[in-house]
Amino acid sequence: MGKKGLYGIVALCLLMFSSCLGDPATSLTMANQAGVVVTNVGPGKVIYVKGGEAVTSDSFQNANVEDGDCILFDYSIDYGATENVDGGSAVGYMTATIYENTITEVGHWNIFSTLTDTANVKANELTLSSLQARSAYIKGNLFLFTEIKNHDANQKDSFALSYDPLQRLGVDQVYSLYLRTFSLEEQSQTNQTMIVPCAFDIEDFINAVSEKNGTDEIKFRINYASAFGKDSLSVVWKSSDIFTINLSENK
Repeated sequence: MGKKGLYGIVALCLLMFSSCLGDPATSLTMANQAGVVVTNVGPGKVIYVKGGEAVTSDSFQNANVEDGDCILFDYSIDYGATENVDGGSAVGYMTATIYENTITEVGHWNIFSTLTDTANVKANELTLSSLQARSAYIKGNLFLFTEIKNHDANQKDSFALSYDPLQRLGVDQVYSLYLRTFSLEEQSQTNQTMIVPCAFDIEDFINAVSEKNGTDEIKFRINYASAFGKDSLSVVWKSSDIFTINLSENK
């Protein structure tokens, strides 16, 4: 075989190999991403991620997840692939490689429009060492990432988020939300610090504030129990930085 024929075969093989892997210039791999499962779009099951994109794959149709589940997962996507060049606008989703062995379900809680008793410690209440700045607002759900010390790997927790609908802070109308964390079982003193994600259905809160203030930009702080008082009965609160949700970017 001549050199031209050999080079042609090598070039073809490289092209096929590149097509299988995706173009590195247009491919992106995302790890530990927040997502909300929706089952009435496209082939059946898709995952909405931060920014409003929806991704799916053929194999994901068999994943053990249900409509409305909040999850963390890894995926990779080639934005230059033929089926994705329009950003999925034609069909409502983009095709991705979803690593199903990375899917973990995130606990899902409601928000209460009656402010919690912020003065006193509740039964089995935990303190947070920090609340990460990382967050995501997807399909009405707010994902938060709490840091808890002395946490057993198998410990089950419960979270509660509440607010006073009449309370606003400052001229920028920054709302104040209160996050509380509870252990559902006896703690073991492992001295292990863990990042524990949680998700809250805050769509009604967001819509009510948007309608009341006539704006698509909603701002709020989250106060969390960072310590207990010397009497072990009172709560020492710490405030997060301001979270901002822009509804025009989350449609």
